[in-house]
Amino acid sequence: MNITPWRERRGPNTFRDELETLFDRFPFGEMTSHLPAVFRGRSTPAVDVSETEKAWTYAFEMPGLQEKDIQVSLMGRQLVVTAERKWEEESKGKEFRRVESQFGKFERSIQLPDNVRAEADSITASYKRGVLEVVVPKVEPTPSTKIPVKGS
Repeated sequence: MNITPWRERRGPNTFRDELETLFDRFPFGEMTSHLPAVFRGRSTPAVDVSETEKAWTYAFEMPGLQEKDIQVSLMGRQLVVTAERKWEEESKGKEFRRVESQFGKFERSIQLPDNVRAEADSITASYKRGVLEVVVPKVEPTPSTKIPVKGS
């Protein structure tokens, strides 16, 4: 009896995922495994979102990249992260039998909440040990003002 692993299916890539799974089952997969993979399954990095009293922090997992390969921009209230991981042809005498690393371009955009200062000069981005951390400060809440209601 063959046991097939369960994989959660969501989004528009379901058909593509099914085709990749089908081809992974054939023995000729080993013959083509020396070619660079192109972000199989998920085409964007995982992101962890946290909130403090003063800011929102977005931590993107991006191992193997350098700062020069990453761009962070602001488009209205959208935080946009783009990057590219390139395949390096230099193998120094190595003959690859299998390559599972992911290569290619990707873009991830996140809608910022209403309570942040969506200005490029107030947002900070840093990259350390494969994690891009973007900190977006919150705006000070506007104190409520009572308006008296007059009778007739």
